[in-house]
Amino acid sequence: MTRPRRRGRPAWEADLAAREARTPEEATARARRGRALVDAALAGEAPPDVVELTEPSPPAGYEMVACAGCYRPIWALPGSRCPACKPATPGGTR
Repeated sequence: MTRPRRRGRPAWEADLAAREARTPEEATARARRGRALVDAALAGEAPPDVVELTEPSPPAGYEMVACAGCYRPIWALPGSRCPACKPATPGGTR
């Protein structure tokens, strides 16, 4: 039994068609914007649409995390085990 034919374009072809430039002026404008972004990147400048973070993320360190063995909350580094759990075996979990 054969599959019925689909009507219309596959999704990837429709996506490409939607992104296609419709006029020569639009194609020229896209090329100029792309070249301006490349020039800015080569000069070490951030693109104009990039938003700077106001506060950097905190450095990794001790925090309230779940124990890797029993999932109890502990004050430790991520991936640590509590004193009640056996240490992880080097050959894997058993």
